[in-house]
Amino acid sequence: MIFLFFGFYSLLAQTLLLREAARVFGAHELSLAGALAAWLLWTAAGIFLAGKYRARLSTGGDEFPPGFPGACLIMTLAVPANILAARLAPAWFTPGLQPGLFLMLAGPALLTLPAALLNGVAIGLGLARLPARFYAAEAAGGAAAGIFTVLYFHNFPALSMIAVLSAAALPLASALWLRRPRHKKAAAALIFWTAGLGCLNYAEPSAWRLRPPAPRPALAAETEASRIFTAGPDGKTFYEDGRLLASPEDPAWEELAHIPLLAVKKPERILLTGDRAFFLLPEILKHRPERVEIAEPDLFKARFLSARTGAAAKGLRILGCDLRGLPRGTPPYDAIFQTTPSPDNAALNRDFTAEFFGAAAALLKPGGLLVFQLPFAANYLPPEKAYTIASVLAAARKAFPSVTVLPGERLTVLAGANPPDLAPEKLAAVYSRRGLKTVTVVPSAFPFILNPYRRAWAEDEIQRIKRPPENSDLAPLAYFHFWRAWLSMVATPGSLLGLAALMLCALFAGFIIAGRLSFAPGKRTGEAFFMGFWGLAFETALLLAFQAKTGRLNPELGGLFAAFMAAAAAGALLPGGTSGGRLFVIELLAAGGAFTCANMAGVLFAAGGTAVWALISAGGFLAGSFFSSAAGGFGGDIYAWDLLGGAAGGFITAAFAAPVLGIKGALLCAALAALCALAGWTWAWFISGRSHSLKASTVKE
Repeated sequence: MIFLFFGFYSLLAQTLLLREAARVFGAHELSLAGALAAWLLWTAAGIFLAGKYRARLSTGGDEFPPGFPGACLIMTLAVPANILAARLAPAWFTPGLQPGLFLMLAGPALLTLPAALLNGVAIGLGLARLPARFYAAEAAGGAAAGIFTVLYFHNFPALSMIAVLSAAALPLASALWLRRPRHKKAAAALIFWTAGLGCLNYAEPSAWRLRPPAPRPALAAETEASRIFTAGPDGKTFYEDGRLLASPEDPAWEELAHIPLLAVKKPERILLTGDRAFFLLPEILKHRPERVEIAEPDLFKARFLSARTGAAAKGLRILGCDLRGLPRGTPPYDAIFQTTPSPDNAALNRDFTAEFFGAAAALLKPGGLLVFQLPFAANYLPPEKAYTIASVLAAARKAFPSVTVLPGERLTVLAGANPPDLAPEKLAAVYSRRGLKTVTVVPSAFPFILNPYRRAWAEDEIQRIKRPPENSDLAPLAYFHFWRAWLSMVATPGSLLGLAALMLCALFAGFIIAGRLSFAPGKRTGEAFFMGFWGLAFETALLLAFQAKTGRLNPELGGLFAAFMAAAAAGALLPGGTSGGRLFVIELLAAGGAFTCANMAGVLFAAGGTAVWALISAGGFLAGSFFSSAAGGFGGDIYAWDLLGGAAGGFITAAFAAPVLGIKGALLCAALAALCALAGWTWAWFISGRSHSLKASTVKE
């Protein structure tokens, strides 16, 4: 039961800390993948550290060594402290800094270090006896924690994370207290532990920071998938996961709303979607449409922003899904406004892909327009921005015969079946007829805003990018953008040096690891390393695919972990033994499954995230089955090498495979790792065969 409670707390802590670490870097999935890889790396380091002292701490017939309770209690204090430290971390950023790939990988590694290392120490001590039993119980507890986190984020996201962690720690601490002899030192430790949790809960309300130059937040609101802050003297500046969402009197709202709506003859039905829909609403209502709907799947976010912006009093309808989730038969719209500012991560990138544009085109009336904006510069277009725009417009042109661009501080894009009539005098007449009152987008400015030479210049700058790839769900621009930025010589020298240092460290670690891997029949640490690599590369690729197709990774992350852990627990309960034939089948299935997913990715993920649940469960079952078959008398070593391989797989996937090759490339990377495990099995089989031959010849002699 203690191991079950430990597994529950461990996975709960992992899920919440990974979510916090990713939010430090704009909730980017690559930072989440880096945090997951770092968690496994430090956990493996903790297991190795525990192994050095396990023999000294263990006592005769105890179910676990005496160091295990202490490690558990310290970990339950370190995890909430680690989360508070992650929330304070943005304050240390250089003002105006936009995190690059190096910072997204190195930052989470530092933020997860204390909690993950202590988690590894506790696991290493817990694996001292009956490793398969510990693995199964921990996995079962992790599965329960995953289900709990889904219920938590779906129903009570405003509940304090530190309070939730404290409540989850109580059963573990109680079980440990009842299991061990009670004496004065134990009582003092329990009192200290209780006081520590109390202090951490007391400190939580003051542990909120944003990246400079943003002010200290006045209010933080948790939603299913994100965290929203209000700041400023009047509380009207909004941030989401550290990104600026809206500020008062922003001229971007007029630029986005009025020119497109003036070009639509009679805008009756309008759909708003994206992060900033509620802030655009006042400008849309100036045109007096009959019906305005907002597509927002996160209802907690919708309620908060609706109340804060006054939208709740305007009678609009909030749809509990995004644009792609609208059912067939939805009445078409005269205009659709996609308000997401830029494709900075896979969740935001979903609003700029060929799949999104195809869904939007099907929802428009004849003559209707899809309107969105992209980052731009009025006088100079940097190469990485040009690449982003060219890739998105290539995807838009796949669904829309006409794509019109209007340059400004941001690039406004109007997509439809036919080019809109943007004659300044006609738009000025419509403006007057509708009785609009605006500040920046006024009839006298129309000739400048719509100047054909400015538009031609913008088109020419974008067309400098030759043969841009279409932005799509499974090859997200949000990932490749980082490498493209570096190739464009935009990254700072410090970022490039940091990445080079990270690569050198990885190569050095690779050389050290290679010399310690064993492919002997009785100790299969080499196969464990490559199967761990396969496991996390495969899991990471599936998580990225889930986010790219649904945008719901944050609230569903615990559930996906639960599916993996429950299947791993089932696999670990298979009868043990180091049967070479079983290991061969497991590794062959792992390689074949990853190859199949890569080659059929478009079909498998076409229905959204449904296939991911089945595939991630299959991956967990294979991982658990491998551990049960390979553990033998070296359960701790197999587990640690499996985690170390997982850390390497997560790092390679996040830093190289996913950004450069896309999600299909990440799946192929996983398949290659499983093939390396198969090669290791073949070598072990060869050694075993030679050993038997030598023994037979010796007996004959």
